[in-house]
Amino acid sequence: MASGFTAHNVRLDDGTETFPSAGWTLDQSGVLHSVRRVLDLIYPEGLHGKSIVDLGCLEGGYTAVFARMGMEAIGIEARESNYRNCLIVKAGIPLPNLNFIRDDANNVAKYGPFDAVFACGLLYHLETPRQFLTTVATICRRVLFLQTHVAQAEHTEAVRIHALSEVCENEGLKGRWYREHDSVTPEQLDLLKWHSWGNHRSFWIQKEYLLQLLRDIGFDIILEQFDFMGGAIAAEMTSGTYKREDRNLIVAIKSDKSI
Repeated sequence: MASGFTAHNVRLDDGTETFPSAGWTLDQSGVLHSVRRVLDLIYPEGLHGKSIVDLGCLEGGYTAVFARMGMEAIGIEARESNYRNCLIVKAGIPLPNLNFIRDDANNVAKYGPFDAVFACGLLYHLETPRQFLTTVATICRRVLFLQTHVAQAEHTEAVRIHALSEVCENEGLKGRWYREHDSVTPEQLDLLKWHSWGNHRSFWIQKEYLLQLLRDIGFDIILEQFDFMGGAIAAEMTSGTYKREDRNLIVAIKSDKSI
């Protein structure tokens, strides 16, 4: 398919793929399969009719797979160019339970509540992540999936790779600043598909403080999920991407007692 897709290779209903040069389709994603396993545990009765919002959904690939699972799936994406790709996915997978909204993910409260919230590659692009997560907690009925970079107190390899700041404080939380981009025109900003929207720098929350924040805003079960790494967990955690990038899959759940 000739398009401006840069990340999500989605197999459409007619068999065509949106980004075939990726070499694999998004339904094969380890993160996606990990999320599905948790959803199946939480909802043993099945996912049909359960709602999920995919925040900062990029090109809509994850949202589409959630819809194919039977969930009422909404993707929210701010960039016009990415949103146009979401509409290509919607046209190629014309499910009534698959929908996209062009908006800033910070405005999610206008569209909730949802049974589940999925935020993959978003949190570390925000300047006020505490404010964002506090809002998310108000519209999330049961489970939040955060696939995100975190900061560490130690000077890890990710600090060098991403030119992070020294440990400091923002919104009462410890973490490190990441420089997204300098002043750009709206047209240039739209082309920075994998960067922030509306802020020049982002705050990576230190992992311990992120976990505490999730507890403080109402999630009484907080887990880190490792099975998205497949059969290479030891290698990934000692010398692979997991170790180099300080990027985790965190699951925050509201148990029956907390809702």
